[in-house]
Amino acid sequence: MKLIAFVFLTGLLSSVCSANDVQSLKSFAGYRLDYEIDYPTDKNISRVVVLIHGSGPQDMKEDLSAVSAPGTKNYFFTDLAKALTSRGFAVLRYNKRMYQLYEQLKKDPAFAKTSKFKKLSRNQLNAIIKDAETFVGFAAKNFPKAKVYLLGHSEGANVSLQVADKSKFVEGVALIGFITQGRDTVIFDQIVNRPLQYFDSLDTDRNGVLTREELSGKEPVAKSISGQMAILDLNKNGFLERSEFMGGNLSNILLDASNAIEWRQEEAALKRPATIIQEAAFDISFFQGELDNQTPSYNAKAIQLANTLKWKKTNLHFRFFEGLGHALDKRTDYMDLIFKPADQQALSVLAADLDSRWK
Repeated sequence: MKLIAFVFLTGLLSSVCSANDVQSLKSFAGYRLDYEIDYPTDKNISRVVVLIHGSGPQDMKEDLSAVSAPGTKNYFFTDLAKALTSRGFAVLRYNKRMYQLYEQLKKDPAFAKTSKFKKLSRNQLNAIIKDAETFVGFAAKNFPKAKVYLLGHSEGANVSLQVADKSKFVEGVALIGFITQGRDTVIFDQIVNRPLQYFDSLDTDRNGVLTREELSGKEPVAKSISGQMAILDLNKNGFLERSEFMGGNLSNILLDASNAIEWRQEEAALKRPATIIQEAAFDISFFQGELDNQTPSYNAKAIQLANTLKWKKTNLHFRFFEGLGHALDKRTDYMDLIFKPADQQALSVLAADLDSRWK
C-alpha cells in the first residue's frame, strides 16, 4: 500500500524441495514463481502454512528493509517462518508475481516492451489470488497427509480470505493487518485522515487553522508544510486551513486515480471480506498491532463487535498487541512510520496460538 510521505494448477508440480532450497513453480498464465519451504525439526509434516504477502513487489522473505531504519535488515516472512517452524509447522513462502517480473526486467530490460510482459502485468489482483491458489494446491498435493493453512499480511490478509472461501484445501487462515474496506477507503484513511494528527499537533490553539507562527517551528512537518504554503493556501489569507491541508493530501489520490481503475474493477467483483468471515466455516485468527497506522486495529475490532453482537461464531479469534505496528513491530506512537523487525515475543505468541488451534 502506498504510504503517505509516506485450485488450479497449470503445470507439473515439482517434488518437495529440501530445506532452504529455492525452487520454481509454474503458476497462473504459465509464469514461474520461485518458492522455498521451511521445515520443522520433525519432518513428519502434518501442517503447512502458506504465507501471503502485503502489497507491492514482495519477495518470499517479505523484505521490509527499505521502509525500516537505514542499515536494518528486516525480513518479516523469514522471521514468521522461524516462529512457525519452532511449533512444528512447515512454511511455504514464494515470490510475488510483480517481484519476479521486476527481477526478470533487471536481467532483460527489453522484456518490458514485449506483449508477454504487458499481459502478465494486467489484472494484478486477480493474478495475486490465482498465484496463491496455485501454491495452496501445490502444498496440498506435495503434503497429502497435512492440513493446509494460510497466513496473510496486509493485502495478503484479504487475498487469504478470497482463496480460503473457494478452496477445498484450506483449513484456516491467520490475518495480520486486516482491513474490512476496499483499497480506496484504505488509501483515503492513510493519505487524508492519518496526517491530520500532524495538523492537530501544530494547531496549538485548536482553531482549525495553522498560522505562520505555528509553522515556524523546527519540526520537519512544519518546515514541509511551510514550504508548500504558496500552493496549499488556496484563498491566499496567509493561513493554512484544515480543509486546505486535507485537500492537498486528497489531491495526491485524485492525481493518481487513473492507475487504480483496473484494481477497482477487479476488487468490485470479489466477495467482501466481512461477508466471507460471516459465512466461513474455517478457522480465522486475527493478529493486530494497536499502533498499526496502515490497517488500523479498528478494522479487526469492527469484526469482533459484529461477531459479539450478532454473528456469534466460535471460529473467530482475536489477539491485539499493544505498542506494535503493521508488521507486529514495536512503534513509539501511532505516527511512527519506520518499520522495525517483528517483535519476537509477539511472533512466539502468534505461533503458540495457532499451534493450539490448528491441529
